[in-house]
This record gives sequence, C-alpha cells and structure tokens, in this order.
Amino acid sequence: MSTAPVEAKTKSQESSSAALRRVGARGNRRAPHLPRAVTHDADAARAVVVAVIRRIEDYLDEETAALDKAPNFDLKASNDRKSQGLVDLNEAMRRLNPADIDEDLNLRLQMFRAKLDVNLRKIRLHLEAVKEIAGMLSDAIQNAESDGTYTRNIGPSRSTQWSD
Repeated sequence: MSTAPVEAKTKSQESSSAALRRVGARGNRRAPHLPRAVTHDADAARAVVVAVIRRIEDYLDEETAALDKAPNFDLKASNDRKSQGLVDLNEAMRRLNPADIDEDLNLRLQMFRAKLDVNLRKIRLHLEAVKEIAGMLSDAIQNAESDGTYTRNIGPSRSTQWSD
C-alpha cells in the first residue's frame, strides 16, 4: 500500500496552514482563496436568471404605472434599481452555457424584452413632455425679462411708421 496520497494531502494541509499563519501575522487580511470543485447545474442557473428577470419586471411595472399617475415619482431611484438589476442579470446570464437556454427561458427573455420596450416608450413620452414644458417655461422667462429692445416687430405698425 502506497503512502504517496497521504503524504501529498499532509503537505497540502501544511502549506495551507502555513499560508494562513503568514496572512494572520500580517494583519486582518483575508485567508487565501482555496479553490472549490465547481459543478454546473443548468436548472439552478436558469432559476437564478428567471428570478432576476421577475425582480426587474416588478421595477418596470412600478415605474411604468408611476409615469402614468405620479408626477413626483423618483426616477433616479427607479433607474438605479433597474441598473443594478441589469448588472445582476448579466452576472446570472454568464452562469449559463449556451446549451442551457431552453425554449422556456428564451420565451421568458422575449417577454422581458417586450416589457422593456413598453417601459422605454413611456420614458420617452415622459421626457418629451418634460422637454416641451421646459421649453415653454424658458420662453415665458425670456418674454418676462425682455423689454422688447432687441425683438423684431413684424406687422402693420412697423411698416406704416417708415412709409411717411
């Protein structure tokens, strides 16, 4: 019976222990990352993707409804949540192998894209309305501050003045 595997394991444990002691001696640093066996579970990876999509869809539904009703809705906070959700979705999608994307997940991703498109249209309408209101306010401020010195009068009163 060979003792090589036992000796290799003992050396491995000794080197790990020595590394931990060295790190501990230097302060409050983390222990070195010890690799773990990685197994791929396609069902679990798909479940994570679907859970993230559901969370983002909840954000989208809330924002889309608020754009129709609540003028004081916090768009920045909503945008931050959506951005974080998309970061999480990208991370979850990286866990999937191309072969893991089945028909159900593909359909779910298409439905998610459709919901994103609806939200995008609502946001564009909202921004166009804000732009139009800002333009009207800007015009009103300019008209209120202007004394007419540099404005060009167009109409009959100007043309009759110079015809005499």
